[in-house]
Amino acid sequence: MELRVAYEDLENKGFDAGGGEILYYQGQPFTGTIVQYIDGILVSEEEFENGHLGGAQRDYYLNGQIKEEWFIAFNKRYGLYREWDEQGNLIDEFDFGPKP
Repeated sequence: MELRVAYEDLENKGFDAGGGEILYYQGQPFTGTIVQYIDGILVSEEEFENGHLGGAQRDYYLNGQIKEEWFIAFNKRYGLYREWDEQGNLIDEFDFGPKP
């Protein structure tokens, strides 16, 4: 099961060479997803691996519909960026290229 936690449950242990936070959870580098809710509604997800931002990043509208999705590795975007309107229609898509 994937670990899903709130940002405030994590400890910042500094910054990596690219300026990204290095996050720990219960004394260990954090691997999992940071989730943010507003009034009980999921509004964002950020994947981390070994304390560093990496993997899928998603934002959601307050109606629960996904707003945008992109991927990060080593502080660089890669793969497809996608954006949807509030009704779930794809309105933008861009390929950042292969994973670094």
